[in-house]
Formats: sequence, C-alpha cells, structure tokens
Amino acid sequence: MSGGTARPRRTGRIDGSPWTLFDAGRAPSGLGLGYFVRGDPGGGDRRTELAPEVDVERLDDDGFRHLWEAGRSLTPTERRVVDGEGAVWLAQSVGPVWAEGGAAAGAVGVRLRCLSAERAVVESNGVILADMSDDGLIALTTAIEGAVPSSG
Repeated sequence: MSGGTARPRRTGRIDGSPWTLFDAGRAPSGLGLGYFVRGDPGGGDRRTELAPEVDVERLDDDGFRHLWEAGRSLTPTERRVVDGEGAVWLAQSVGPVWAEGGAAAGAVGVRLRCLSAERAVVESNGVILADMSDDGLIALTTAIEGAVPSSG
C-alpha cells in the first residue's frame, strides 16, 4: 500500500520539540481534524479541531501553537505508528457498539487511517489494539483484504 497523495501538513517546534500537524480530513462543511505528531521519541501526540478557514500549510507560528494548545492528547484507545516507508498511521480501537437493552452489537477490532497520505483505511476485526505491537499494526497496513476507501 505504498503511494498516495500527501496530506496537507505543517511542521514546527513547540517548547523545543519538533511537531508535524497533519490535516487528516474534512467534512463537507469544511470542519476537520488535525493531528499533531511529535518528531522525537517523547510521545504526546495530539488531535485538534480545524475550522473550515484553517489552512495548515499557511499557519504562522502563533496559529500553529494555538492549535497545539487547543488540542487534546490521544486517548488510550489510539496509537500512532510509522511504517517502513515513513507513512504515519493512526490506529484506533473500534466496537462494540452498545445497543438498547445492554447488548453489544458489532465486533471489536482496529481501524488504521493514514495521517500523512491519502491511503485506504484498514480495518481488522477480532484484534485488540492494546495486544498488538507496532510491527503487527504495520503488517495490517499492507493487507489488501479489509481495506475500505478513506472518506478523507
């Protein structure tokens, strides 16, 4: 699954640490999600809301910092991995959905979405994110089965 058009991004430094902000996709209204990925082993990746008028590639330093400060840390059900080609992926735990009457509907699994390029979303049912290594998650990104088109 190599290739894909690069997603808009902007790099910068916050408190001495390198960060890249990826525009991970937009709704028809223009509202979007941005992900800050730390460029060193320090961790602390964040997500932030992107207003329709925000162009991450044209942000000045103050705008970059403002979005970083407004962002929130990834949850324990999310994790960033980088494949051998340097593509940045967000792994998210999924399901089950609790239905009326307290019954679970659907399956548990992992969804992987590429933050750095337009690539297919990869879904794998029956696996638990916390039990998977980064290498195991990266292996899922090369699977053709289970891939669904990214909605942006």
